[in-house]
Amino acid sequence: MEPGDSIRGWLGLPPGPWPPDHYALLGFAPGEGDLGEIEQRVLDRMELLRPHQIRHPEVVTEGMNRLAQALVCLTDPLTRAAYDRHLGIAPAPFEVIDDEPIERVSGPAPRPAARQQNLPYEVIETDEPPYEVLPDSTDDRAAAEPVILVSSVVSSARPRRQQKPAKLKRRTVYRRLAALRRACRAWEGLRPVFGTPGEPLATPVAVFEFLQAITDARAAFPGASFVLGPAPQPGGLVLVLVRVASVLGTVRGLLPSQRKAVAHDWHRGYTLLQHELAALRNLARRPSRGRNCMAQLGRLLLAVPELVLVLLAALLLLRTVVLRHH
Repeated sequence: MEPGDSIRGWLGLPPGPWPPDHYALLGFAPGEGDLGEIEQRVLDRMELLRPHQIRHPEVVTEGMNRLAQALVCLTDPLTRAAYDRHLGIAPAPFEVIDDEPIERVSGPAPRPAARQQNLPYEVIETDEPPYEVLPDSTDDRAAAEPVILVSSVVSSARPRRQQKPAKLKRRTVYRRLAALRRACRAWEGLRPVFGTPGEPLATPVAVFEFLQAITDARAAFPGASFVLGPAPQPGGLVLVLVRVASVLGTVRGLLPSQRKAVAHDWHRGYTLLQHELAALRNLARRPSRGRNCMAQLGRLLLAVPELVLVLLAALLLLRTVVLRHH
């Protein structure tokens, strides 16, 4: 079976010559599809190819490259216009509409609003999120599993009152640690575009890797919502861009100052994630209540070896008393 036949079957395309034009590959009629629809269609079709990547890596790579080429071409207005002319697609005619009547308002004319400058995004400096482990409760009715108190991570541009620590069980700490590791990997995958202000996203390979990183980030970031939050928290601007429907067109349209702001925000968010990950790792390594008691007893016996003889004598005496009663 030819690679094109396999790709057509996986994507549900009708039979025909390979490769098809960009519109047919994405399932659009010639000339149809706006920026958001094209980008979403490419993401959906890449997900259809992913399950076959292990058994057919070369064929899947070709299919994803074709999808990336279609995305690069159809999301750039000049390139798309030239491609449409090559396919013989007539440009959409202009439509002239009547101007709406202007309502005149009596009174002095309003003063023109001051022109806002395109100021760079400002990231609020935050300290390393504190974690606090409090002593275990001595109440016998408490759950057998130790409860760890971890302070909530909330950053704000304005001063706030001290937040009460949230109660988290040890297994919850482990779940958060796993989710945070996944979020860190997804955040690192965004570095070539969001962490580098000059990335143009002009080649199919760059677009393909960027879309994969966006897909991973959209799946991983909700699990790390206990750390990541909206602006002005570090990483808030990156979160907004990841959630945009037409993220490729939005990133391409950013001004140089905005690209620098995104890169600055990415690095601040990366620092926050790494600090949080280190704090959770230290918290997860903390021994549980039972292990802590046994460790203290072991250290005591090593420091005072005579206690071993005292314990053995006490056990023998207890055994003698029990035998006499029987």
